[in-house]
Amino acid sequence: MFRNLSGHTNDPIEALFVRLAEDTDANKIDLGIGVFRDATGKVPVMRAVREAEHRLFEQDLPKSYMSPLGNAEYCADIEALALGADHRVIKDGRIVSAQTPGAGSALRAGAELVQTLSPQSVVWVSDPVWGHQLEFFEKAGLTLRTYRYYDQLNSVLDFAGMVEDLQSMQADDLLLLHGCCHNPTGQDLDLAQWRTIADLVVARQAIPFVDIAYQGFGAGIEEDVQGLRLFADTVPQMLLTVSSSKSFGIYRERAGLLSVIVPEDARDIGSVRRSLRDTVRQLYFMAPNHGAAIVHEILSSPDLETLWRQELGEIREHVDNMRTALRTTIERLNPGFDAAFLEQQNGMFSCLPISADEQLLLEREFHIYMLPHARVNVAAMNAAQSATLGEAFAYVRAQRAAEPHQASA
Repeated sequence: MFRNLSGHTNDPIEALFVRLAEDTDANKIDLGIGVFRDATGKVPVMRAVREAEHRLFEQDLPKSYMSPLGNAEYCADIEALALGADHRVIKDGRIVSAQTPGAGSALRAGAELVQTLSPQSVVWVSDPVWGHQLEFFEKAGLTLRTYRYYDQLNSVLDFAGMVEDLQSMQADDLLLLHGCCHNPTGQDLDLAQWRTIADLVVARQAIPFVDIAYQGFGAGIEEDVQGLRLFADTVPQMLLTVSSSKSFGIYRERAGLLSVIVPEDARDIGSVRRSLRDTVRQLYFMAPNHGAAIVHEILSSPDLETLWRQELGEIREHVDNMRTALRTTIERLNPGFDAAFLEQQNGMFSCLPISADEQLLLEREFHIYMLPHARVNVAAMNAAQSATLGEAFAYVRAQRAAEPHQASA
């Protein structure tokens, strides 16, 4: 069997990591993987997380198996954090959740659940989108279609194109939406646009699948989920996935949530719960508990929650400062270029308005590494790196401007 396996190639993301590892330049810049780095380049552990771990150790918790649905206290915490503790979906008992090994497993389990119930459903994803998200749905056997979302070379949301494309959704199709801090573009919908899409979902009888991976990295913990909450107020049913990796800085602990919000006239919510349980059990049996226990300890302890909110606010301020620094540097080194989009967008990422070939040019000439679509991890950048990136961007634009002259010569 295995001797016949050959020619397997890395996907674009893994290929980038290989090139980065092989680059021996001491000043190479990694703006790829989605982690927050402080001014020294380190990925810090939040003080709230360290204290929560200490308290958990003191509690001498057991290591026995849990239900495939995972840590129920964590699930309730994250439901309340995302939707609001008083949201009627929670009050009415219309939400069923499973703790998952990160948001990736939540997406995969949600896709599997839909495939068993409605294999003909089409999944609509933004163009561009985080590449790994596509794999979760493809491996479940679902068909993908893209909708226009972002014009990279002009750095603007293509909302008219999005609405036009989504008119083709059919009943029970899935609409994948990033609840905030869109990956890879950082370009979010405003509330009026969220309402337009919610009304379109209702009219087309589609089912939104909202992915929340960066709550607190945009405008604020509450502000970042206003679109999600509007959807939950408007649409009859929905899938929701939440990641705790970024908001709590526990990337390797893999703590996430998958929720199913059922219609008000759902006949048997117990069957929904059992179906969700069986789906995750068949995929991985149960999620590890450590990350979920950390989050629950923080959100159930007023002093730790206050500290966590403070620390997340400091991270958000750092990201905002890096966005401002990058805009200032790019505009100073590229007279006449408007980089306002960098400050208007949210969260870890933005896409530079360059081509794939120009992105490779940045790697070769400046040792700057980014993921596809020239996705810059602003949250991993420091002031000196923003200056280097501004210089590199000016170089690329100069090369682009020279091409017609060289061709004519």
